[in-house]
Amino acid sequence: MSLKRNGIAWTLVLTMMVAGFAGCLDGDSDTNDEVKTINIAGSSTVYPVASAWGQAYQTVNTDVTVTVAGGGSGAGASKVCSTDTDSVHIGDMSRDWKDSEATRNADGYTFDCLNSDVTVTQLVVAVDGLSVVVKKGGAADQCLNSMGGISMAQLRWVFSDWTESELEADGLDLNSTTPNNDGDNLREWGDLDASCDDTEITLWGADSDSGTYEYFGEQVFCKNCFSGKEGYEYEGFDTERGYQNSADDNQIVKGLDGDENAIGYFGYAYYEENANKLNVVAIANNDTHGVQDAGSAVVPNEQTVADNSYAPLSRAIYMNVNNANWDLVRGFFEYGYSEEGMEQVSDVGYVALPDDMIEDMLARLG
Repeated sequence: MSLKRNGIAWTLVLTMMVAGFAGCLDGDSDTNDEVKTINIAGSSTVYPVASAWGQAYQTVNTDVTVTVAGGGSGAGASKVCSTDTDSVHIGDMSRDWKDSEATRNADGYTFDCLNSDVTVTQLVVAVDGLSVVVKKGGAADQCLNSMGGISMAQLRWVFSDWTESELEADGLDLNSTTPNNDGDNLREWGDLDASCDDTEITLWGADSDSGTYEYFGEQVFCKNCFSGKEGYEYEGFDTERGYQNSADDNQIVKGLDGDENAIGYFGYAYYEENANKLNVVAIANNDTHGVQDAGSAVVPNEQTVADNSYAPLSRAIYMNVNNANWDLVRGFFEYGYSEEGMEQVSDVGYVALPDDMIEDMLARLG
């Protein structure tokens, strides 16, 4: 099963709860069953899991409505910590908590929000293989196929706003990373391999509110530089070359599908849903050399993500619960961690959790 999504900035009410009226024989007034609503918002990556679980859970629990909204991991963090009208019961995140958002407690999985007195519990719901993608059959696809994939070092060269001199000073072997570099200071597919066209590389990806943006940046760039750590020169996505970004992964799909020289990234579920338009790129886990010198490149799939051979772009994805709401949401998670719930994780394109991790997550339910 593949769930279709038409944007993430809006809220999708998965199933509307119809309250039943019980007419009394003696003419007493009608009574309404109480409708309980579980509100979820945040990461677009977690969205397919949240919507699949929500739709199934409320089908068998007819007194419950589940709403799921996007907005990015930052929105998930802020809304689950909020005590205002924008608060949600569950905040979806495709990254871990930042020190600027919450303090991790000694147990390692509960967090005290910095902007409120809310405490949240972090739950792993699936494992994702962050996927690098190009237009199926396009020039970039043909180039990368002839190369046998791309290395982490070459991805850094492709996306970074640092100059080639700065990248070389930080450890990139440019003779290996760009063996066909023509020295014109443009980042072209032909610089990576002689079999590729001398056309400039177009960039697509997540926006800065997204956990996917942060995770990809931390893995591809100098981590301390990307995080803005004091004493390090900032490194990020090359906006001067036109890094195009969106909170809506469907817009990224559209951008890639319309440009055969473009390369982008998002969660594996979005690639799987659009595999008729896009191809996923094999990744070689080498931070200094090109794919031809780095050894075998690996494509993301259920096995390579689960066994972490698709490194370093395999990652856990999370739902975070406001601890004041356990009475409302406990059943939702008991369903999610059931055999049927884990099957839905696989159905939407992610890797289900192993049994020992499911037991750990169930032990966290308040």
